[in-house]
Amino acid sequence: MPTNDIAVLLPGLLPALLRATVVLSLAVSAVFALRLPLRRCFGPGVAYAAWLAAPLCTLAALMPAAPEGSVLALRATPSGLSFATTMQELAPVASSMGARAYIVLAWLAGVLGAAALQIIRQRSYLRSLGKLTRRGGIAYADSPHAGPALVGLWRPIVVVPADFDDRYTLEERELILAHERAHASRRDPVANAAGAVLRCLNWFNPLAHVGERLMRADQELACDAGVMRRHPNARRSYANAMLKTQLSANAAPLACQWQSTHPLKERIMSLNQTTPYALRMTGRLLIAAAMATGGWAAWAAQEAPKGELYDIAMKLNVDGAKSAPHLHTRSDEPASFRSGEGAQQWQAQLTLKPADNGKMFISALVKHAGKPVSKPGLLVALGEPATVKIDTEDKSHMEMELTVTQLPKYAQRQKN
Repeated sequence: MPTNDIAVLLPGLLPALLRATVVLSLAVSAVFALRLPLRRCFGPGVAYAAWLAAPLCTLAALMPAAPEGSVLALRATPSGLSFATTMQELAPVASSMGARAYIVLAWLAGVLGAAALQIIRQRSYLRSLGKLTRRGGIAYADSPHAGPALVGLWRPIVVVPADFDDRYTLEERELILAHERAHASRRDPVANAAGAVLRCLNWFNPLAHVGERLMRADQELACDAGVMRRHPNARRSYANAMLKTQLSANAAPLACQWQSTHPLKERIMSLNQTTPYALRMTGRLLIAAAMATGGWAAWAAQEAPKGELYDIAMKLNVDGAKSAPHLHTRSDEPASFRSGEGAQQWQAQLTLKPADNGKMFISALVKHAGKPVSKPGLLVALGEPATVKIDTEDKSHMEMELTVTQLPKYAQRQKN
C-alpha cells in the first residue's frame, strides 16, 4: 500500500472509532438499565441474550452507510447522529492529519497492551490447573482449588478439582457437569471471547469493562436457570455444590468458571425463580425486535456517502518559502488553505468540478493580506500538474502547482 494511502487510511479510522464507541456505550447503558427488569419478567436467559445488542449494534455502526435518499436512512431527524460534526466538537486536537494518526496509533498500542494482558491472564489460569488427567469424559486438575470450569474455545473440556469425587455427592457432581455442559452447548466460551475482544478494542471505555463483567454474571445465572428447569427438585443440592466450591483465585478471560467472583447469594436466590415457557419466548421476541431496531438505527443514522473524494497535492512557493500540503475534498465542496502570517498571509479557496473527458476544472479564489488578488480557473487531467503564478503590487509572489487525483475506494469509505 502506498505511503500516501496509509496516511489517508489511518486518520480516517478515527471517526469510525468514535462512532463505534458511542454506539457501544449506548447499547451497554441500555442493557445495564434493562437487565434486572428483564430477568424478573422473562428470566435470566433473556437478560443474558440482551447483551448481544452490544456487538451487533457496534458492527451495524461500522457498516457502509445507506445511500443518499434511501428510505432506510434516518435523514429527517433533526437530532440525528452526525459523527463528523461530533468529531469536530469533541476532538479539536485532531484537526491535523498528523494528530489524528497519532491518536489512532495510541489506540492501537492500547489494544495490543490489553490483548497481551488478557493472554497473560488466560495462560496464568491454565498453568494453575496443572497437569490434567482425563477420566470419565472430564479432566481432573492437579489442584483441589481449580475448577469446576469449562476450558477451551473450539473444543472445550470440563475441568474439575482433584478432589471432585470426594468433595461432592453424586447428585452434586451431576448438577455441576450439567451446568458446564450447558455452557458448552450454548457456545458460551465463544461469547466470552467476543466480550474479551470488545474489551480490548475499547480499553479506554469503562463501560466496555463493566458490560463484559455483567455479561459474564448474567451468563452464569442463565446457565443456572437452564439446569434448574431440567432438575426442578435439585435446588438444595445445587446450592450445596455452590457452597462447597471455593472462589477462583485466577480469573480466566475465556473459561466458564463454576464459581468465580459472581455474588454467591444472588445465584442461590435466583434458583427459586421459575419463568414459564410463554414468558421466556415473549422475552426473546422482544429482545430480537429491540436488537433489530437498535442495529438498524445505529446503521441508518450514519451520514451517507457524498461522492468521490479527491486529493489535491500542492507544491507552494510563497516568497521563497516552499511547502507541499495536501487537501482532501469532493466536487463542488470548497477546500481552503493559508500560508504565511499577518500582512503577508496568502489564502486560497479551491473548488473542483468534473468536466468532460475525465478532466477536472479547478476554480480558485486567492487572497493576499485578506484582499482578493486573483480568480484563476484551470482545466486539468487527473494526475497531471497545473501551475498558477501570482504577483502582487508589493512584490509578494506565490506559485502553486496543483495535482488532482482520486482517492482509493477504501480511503473514501473511511472518510465517509
